[in-house]
Amino acid sequence: MLLNDFFYIRQLDTADSTIKASLSINKTHKIFGGHFPSIPIVPGVCMMQMMREVVEQHTNKKLLIRSGDNVKFLSVINPTENSEVDATIQYEETSEGFKINATLFAGATIFFKLKAVLQST
Repeated sequence: MLLNDFFYIRQLDTADSTIKASLSINKTHKIFGGHFPSIPIVPGVCMMQMMREVVEQHTNKKLLIRSGDNVKFLSVINPTENSEVDATIQYEETSEGFKINATLFAGATIFFKLKAVLQST
């Protein structure tokens, strides 16, 4: 949905139930025309969607966010200042789906944390 338009995966590495991804945000995307015209900010729902799509790329499965019991927006992402971000996603496949613990960050700045369950469609 957002992959290869709003954001791109530059690198994707996995080891021991952990996904590490380097992502590029398209700072000219039309979303930023309305969110917000003079100060572009990545919408929180886009951060959630980005994490889901990174897990989909790794698992090669179509997933839905079934539940999110801990969602924290800690800092805004201005794509003109931070068009390159990193994600670390720890996951476990259970009978409920993929339980994930995700963090979106750049250097020492943490933008977003998410604990959720992603379910195959």
